[in-house]
Amino acid sequence: MFLVFNKQKIYTYLVSVVTVVLLFCIASSFNENQSSTIPTASQNQKQLPIYNVQTQENKVALTMNCAW
Repeated sequence: MFLVFNKQKIYTYLVSVVTVVLLFCIASSFNENQSSTIPTASQNQKQLPIYNVQTQENKVALTMNCAW
């Protein structure tokens, strides 16, 4: 199998890589600003899912159980 690179392919790959790197940098900067995590722990060793949390903000979470 031969790989043929021309000017347009190289330009396309370069733009793609730069876009992905830029998006990762933007996503990491958003993550640094929001450090309002709530540590949770259970008293017993059995781990139970968290169904709801009391908060003043309106937020929605979507979960999917793929183990079924």
